[in-house]
Amino acid sequence: MRAKDDCSYNDYKDGVLGAFHLLGERGYQTPEDVTNYIVDEDIESDSAVGTSIALELFAIGEYEVRNNLLEDRVLEQLSYHIPRFKMGKYDDDLTPEEHQQIEKDIDFILSKVKLYEGIDLSDDEDSDI
Repeated sequence: MRAKDDCSYNDYKDGVLGAFHLLGERGYQTPEDVTNYIVDEDIESDSAVGTSIALELFAIGEYEVRNNLLEDRVLEQLSYHIPRFKMGKYDDDLTPEEHQQIEKDIDFILSKVKLYEGIDLSDDEDSDI
């Protein structure tokens, strides 16, 4: 389920890029501050549901890995959502283009970091960053 059907994966990536431009500014001293800002905005707008969480997390993870900023809590969430993506859990909510881009981003992430093992992959809608 997607919170915003008109919001593409590239829109999430653009939002993450824009938010991380705040890094170093007052109130946004750490990657955690920026990630909190992104997630808090989604909670306020009821966008923090289902596939939308995974899309945003993939975008955050790709940005943080690419820029050597990866937070442990983001890695933990990636360790949950990446295997679920690979199992096809989000396929019904993705366009073929989004699937291809996410697969590319996940391949990049996995080329740089090792996911945590032993993460429960059952359906858990309370999975927050």
